[in-house]
Amino acid sequence: MVGHDVSLDKLEKDQKFGILDLGVELENGEYINIEIQLRDYHNIEERTTFYASKKISEQMKSGEGYKNLKPVIIIAILDYEFIELPEYVTETVRVATEHREYELNNSVKYYYIELSKFRKQNPDMTNPLNQWLCFLDMERGDLLEMASKENKNVKKAMENYEVLTGDAEVKRLAEIRLMSKLEEKSALSTAREEGIRKGIKEVAKNLLKEKVPIEKIARTTGLSKEELNELTKEE
Repeated sequence: MVGHDVSLDKLEKDQKFGILDLGVELENGEYINIEIQLRDYHNIEERTTFYASKKISEQMKSGEGYKNLKPVIIIAILDYEFIELPEYVTETVRVATEHREYELNNSVKYYYIELSKFRKQNPDMTNPLNQWLCFLDMERGDLLEMASKENKNVKKAMENYEVLTGDAEVKRLAEIRLMSKLEEKSALSTAREEGIRKGIKEVAKNLLKEKVPIEKIARTTGLSKEELNELTKEE
């Protein structure tokens, strides 16, 4: 993933309606738009079609030819039932009317995920998609616990979520844990730097013994002449 874009102004306006729009561009150039709706406003087809068209047209504005258009993937995560099918994940494709097995014009793919159907199922918890759906849904504590055990990233996401939504004591504990990790990394970095510098000084001492000019040693090691003179005194 090379970048993401969330319109904060739009999010502020839409949050009271239970809507979130997130855009992600992958390293291969593919663009993913994730739309989350908690309530049915009877416009999800129009919204997803609009976002797909917008992203395709933006690629053309950059001067790219048609053959260089990158795929656009639209993912709509819904907390209501939208499609009259039993599956909670529906992928749509375009096909020829008289030959339904023949796909075409599929530079845009649409995925509709219905959480209300998902929570009624007994999903395979070894499937990463189901693990993340448990995290997004958070209605099935039993499944969420299984997801956290199966997927370390889901577990980490849960820990971060608890920090963001927990009380002051939970947040304070998380801050202490974070500072501890930062201090540990800082100590390791400092020790590494000291070790490197010590090694450089040992090399400089050997060069001084070989009567190599101080100016040359300074250029080679990065040590100052004052530091090299101090090393001379130590010998």
